[in-house]
Amino acid sequence: MLDQLWENRLFLLTKELAALDGVSGHEQPVIARLTELIRPYVQSIDVDSYGTLYAFREEVAAGPVLMITAHADEIGLIVKSIEPNGLLRVEKVGGVIESLLVGRRVRVRGHRGVIGVRPGHLQTSEEQRLVPSLRDLYVDLGYDTREEVEGLGIRVGDAIAYEEPVERLANERRITGKALDNRISCAVLALLMERLQHVTLSCRLVAVVTVQEEVGLRGAQMAGYRLNPDAAIVIDTVPAGGTPDVDYYRDLGIRIGAGPVLALASGMGGVRGHLAHPGMRDFVIKTAQEEGIPLQLALFPRSTSDIASLHLVRGGIPAAVLNIPRRYAHSPVETLDLGDALATLALAEALVRRFSSAVSLGFLESEWR
Repeated sequence: MLDQLWENRLFLLTKELAALDGVSGHEQPVIARLTELIRPYVQSIDVDSYGTLYAFREEVAAGPVLMITAHADEIGLIVKSIEPNGLLRVEKVGGVIESLLVGRRVRVRGHRGVIGVRPGHLQTSEEQRLVPSLRDLYVDLGYDTREEVEGLGIRVGDAIAYEEPVERLANERRITGKALDNRISCAVLALLMERLQHVTLSCRLVAVVTVQEEVGLRGAQMAGYRLNPDAAIVIDTVPAGGTPDVDYYRDLGIRIGAGPVLALASGMGGVRGHLAHPGMRDFVIKTAQEEGIPLQLALFPRSTSDIASLHLVRGGIPAAVLNIPRRYAHSPVETLDLGDALATLALAEALVRRFSSAVSLGFLESEWR
């Protein structure tokens, strides 16, 4: 019953946060709301000049600094120009999939629009098989002149987000919608700070909500340099298989409904990534085993998360990433299992409770040598 209560709270908070538009570089609504949510559970809070949120638990005078973080931003588009007839030309922000843009509903400064499409009656059979280039796409806000659009306050450089609310599927433990990457992790982080409010910690905890992850892991690099923590835990989402078009063994050994994922390696082959820090890897695995929390061990070869920039800062920050698996990554209908998110919350809480100067982070002390 208690788990059901937290699961429902996790769903409602994720739905609320995903409804806020926070395309990279325009995360203000998301950061403002998370500041309100986290403030009651920390001693001090700060937002840096680029938008990253820092929330400090400072009641412990000594002990190692543990940074736990999730990113606030989502992929989207940006206004490139406004044509005389009021249509908006656009560019991508982050890993937008062009084939998923045509015919979608979007928002610009809260105003509804659609991404236009050439009438099917006029398309040749060849055109129907092709994906229009970004150069040919446009957003229609329902007006006929540039002046009317500018009258809404819309300008070049404004962000454009999908309009696709988070909802439950027929299986109500599975949810779908836009910006689950990474608002589900922001919800986990906010609830984590609430659950820890009466817990005496053996570390100095800093909860961090980063910005601009989708365009180069930028906020995490700034935050890591500022805090220089003894260790860091990144909470994010990760693509999952389990569908006919993603082979579990050959493509991606991750399933939704099987628990959080500890990424052992990411971004191999030239993409910026990470190889798991041995001490943090062992700490996460041992904690999950002793707490009875399911944990998937997997590789993420073609992409990465904030850990890739964070662990390289200063002299190197021991870090681990807990991923919530999701299907249909970087689409307006990302899909995940609330049970995985709840297990991620439980594991993150256990890791924070256990973290102290006694946790071994030495490279030569790993159990997997």
